[in-house]
Amino acid sequence: MRSHVQGIDHVVVLVRNLDKAQQAYARMGFTLTPRGFHTLGSQNHCLMFGSDYVELLAVPKPHPAMQYFSDFLAIGEGLGAIALATDDAGGLQASLAKDGVAVEAPLDFSRPVEGLGEARFRIVQLPPDASPGCRMFACQHFTREVVWRPEYQRHVNGATAIAAVAVVAEDSEAAAADYGKLLAARPQGIEEGFLVQTGSAPI
Repeated sequence: MRSHVQGIDHVVVLVRNLDKAQQAYARMGFTLTPRGFHTLGSQNHCLMFGSDYVELLAVPKPHPAMQYFSDFLAIGEGLGAIALATDDAGGLQASLAKDGVAVEAPLDFSRPVEGLGEARFRIVQLPPDASPGCRMFACQHFTREVVWRPEYQRHVNGATAIAAVAVVAEDSEAAAADYGKLLAARPQGIEEGFLVQTGSAPI
């Protein structure tokens, strides 16, 4: 497994109307966090689980770091990215660059959390061709205690975690090889195609 990768941190579901998305997921039995306002101009609601989460994200204000998401939303909505958990964004960038993956420089940003201070993050965005079928980036949390709050981890529908993410590809073997290179993991043949482990989730 690649060093500094600790499984899936969260998945990003891009939406054009955050109010409608919030209402739809609430009807499905999810507890959503209050609206967050990032310093990059994006806004979100999160569906928090034990060690991972789903992020509903809107991009009302343009920002160079959000351009991929803005382009995605110009065409449609849906799963826009998978965020890998990392304990060291800079170390991960160096590891990937050593293996020839053109990783962007780490980027820091934050969002206020009412009554608790700032939720602070550092991300490393990966090139789109490194992960066929879905954009990937890595996310390092500096304030996990602000993001993972017990009151937002209980859902009426019983959801507790992201079990896995499936990528549908025309050439599943080639796609699995690309993910294997990215994650320094050997793809395993399974009934549905190939499984690539993303690492152990952080505690």
